[in-house]
Amino acid sequence: MSIFSERISLLLTEKKLSQKELADKAGVTESAMSYYVKGERTPRGEILSRIANALNTSTDYLLGNSPNNISKNENATLMYLQRNLGKLNDENLKKAESILKTVFDKIFDDEEWWCGY
Repeated sequence: MSIFSERISLLLTEKKLSQKELADKAGVTESAMSYYVKGERTPRGEILSRIANALNTSTDYLLGNSPNNISKNENATLMYLQRNLGKLNDENLKKAESILKTVFDKIFDDEEWWCGY
């Protein structure tokens, strides 16, 4: 069984969807979805994107390139933050990191994420 088939099966269970329902949402045949779930085939390109959209996840998660299942909205937010943090000069980046550290320290009891850049 491939990581793709494992993750698609897991998401089907979590979202209480049948293969047929997912196939309908993704615009593929029921037999094609069966091949994907069994790990006999992995979709490419547009079909992979449609399946990820139907499951409200990323193609990276489905393919095993990301360990975290985050929704499209969460992924868009993270990409926005990453893109804009990359635009900051060193001084403003240090300010942003300080703010995030303060917020995270109040929310989480975990200091390991902080790299001290």
